[in-house]
Amino acid sequence: MIDIAYIVSHGFASRMVTQTNLLGKLVQSGKKVALISPDKEDDNLKIYCKENEVGLYEFNPSSNFWTNQYSESRKYFLEDIDLNVALKEKHVWSLKYNTSVNPWNHLRPRVLYLVFKLIKKFPVIRKWYKSKEQRHLISNDAEYLIKMLNPKFLISTYPVSFNEAMLLKAGNNNLTTTTVIHLLSWDNITCKGHFPELSKRYIAWGSIMKDEIMDYYRISSERIAICGVPHFDVHYESKSKPDFKKYLIQLGLNPEKPYLFFGMSSPRFAPKEIEIVEQLILAINNGQFGDDMQMVIRPHPQNVQGYMADLSWLPRLIKLQSNRIGVDNPLLKKSKMQWSMEQEDMIKLSQLLVHSKICINSGSTLCIEALSCNIPVIVTAFDGDENLEYWKSARRLLDFPHLKKLKDLGGYLVVYSFENLFIEISNFISNPNKEVEKRNTALFKETSANTGIATSTVVRYFLQD
Repeated sequence: MIDIAYIVSHGFASRMVTQTNLLGKLVQSGKKVALISPDKEDDNLKIYCKENEVGLYEFNPSSNFWTNQYSESRKYFLEDIDLNVALKEKHVWSLKYNTSVNPWNHLRPRVLYLVFKLIKKFPVIRKWYKSKEQRHLISNDAEYLIKMLNPKFLISTYPVSFNEAMLLKAGNNNLTTTTVIHLLSWDNITCKGHFPELSKRYIAWGSIMKDEIMDYYRISSERIAICGVPHFDVHYESKSKPDFKKYLIQLGLNPEKPYLFFGMSSPRFAPKEIEIVEQLILAINNGQFGDDMQMVIRPHPQNVQGYMADLSWLPRLIKLQSNRIGVDNPLLKKSKMQWSMEQEDMIKLSQLLVHSKICINSGSTLCIEALSCNIPVIVTAFDGDENLEYWKSARRLLDFPHLKKLKDLGGYLVVYSFENLFIEISNFISNPNKEVEKRNTALFKETSANTGIATSTVVRYFLQD
C-alpha cells in the first residue's frame, strides 16, 4: 500500500512537488510515496524519483473523439462564459482568430455558443452533459492503477485535466483512499472551468483560493487546509542565500549593478510585448533609469513550447542582448508532460527575480512570485504604440478573475503607455516601498503567512493523519 500518491501532469506541478523536495521529505518522514505522470521516461522525474525512493508510474490513456472535444466544449455546457472574461476570450479566439483549416473547428464555437444560450432556457441540457461526462471519467486503466497502489492519499494538482479527473474518480471509488486537490496555480479555479471530478479534501494557497473553492464547489471550510505555496519557498531561501551574481555573469551582465526583471508572456496574450521590451531597452541604454541600470528578460515557457508558442519574434529578442541586457531562457526538457523544467531553472529564476529592483510583466504568476520576493510589480496593460481591439489586447488580461482580484487588492501597479511605464519605473527605483502595505496584504490573502515553510506545512498536513 502506498501512503501518498501525487498526480503530476504539468511541469509546474512537478516544480511544486519535486523541485521543493516535498515528495522526498514525505519519504524521509517514513511514508511510501508514488508519483503518477503522463511520462515515466521524463528525465527530471526519473532522476528525482530514483534518488528519493519515490515510485514513478505512468498514466497516459489514448485519446478519442470525446476527449479531443472535451476541453473545447465543456465550458459552454458548464459555465456562464459571458460573465467570465478568461473563458469568453477562448470562445472569441476560436470564433474570430481561428487559423485552422478544419471547417469543424470554425463551426464548433458557433454551435456550442447556441447550446450555451439554450441551456439558460433548458438547464436539463447541463444535467445531461454532467452525467455523460461522469460516465466518460470511468477508466479501467485508472481503476487498475489505483487499486494496485491503493494509496491512503491520492492528490491531484491539475484536476481540470481529463486524465487527472479519471484518476480522481478511481480514487473516490476506492474505499481506503482519501482524495485531495492541491492546485498548482492561482488561476485554475476561475479560469479553467469547473473540475470534472471533485475530491474529499483540498489544500489551498491562501484565503482567496479557499474562498473560491467554497464558492465554486460548495465545499465546507473544514475540508480545506491553507498551506501556502511550496514552490515559492525557494524565493525565501534565495533572499537568505544570495547566489544571483553568477547568473548575471552567465547572462553577460555586471553582477554589481542593479537590474529590472521583465517576464514575458505568449504573444497570444500580449502580442506587442516585444515592442514594449525594445522601447524599454532604448530607455535603459539612454540612461533614463540611471547609468548603471540593466535588465533581465525572461520568456515564459508558453513563448517557446506548446500550442500558444510563437518563435517568429525570438530573433528580435536575441539581437537585443548586450552588456546591459540579458535573456534568461527557461530550461525546458523534452517530455510528454508540458513545461517539464530542470531543477536548476527554478533556482536561477528565483535568484534573478529576488534580487531585481522591479518585476515587469503583462499578468503572469510572476505577479505573486515577485510579491513573495518583496519586489514591486508593474503590469503592462497596453500594446506598444497600437490600440488593438479588446480581445487581442493585453488590456483584457486585467479582467481575468484572478488578476482582477490581485489588482483590486493593490498587489501590482498597472501602466497603460510607455510614458506611464517609464514614470512608474523611476518612482519605484526612488521609492521601492511605495504602497508596500497593500502589496503585503495582497500577498497574505493569496499565499497566507507561510513565509518559506509551505512545503513543511504540506508535509505536516499529511503526517497528521
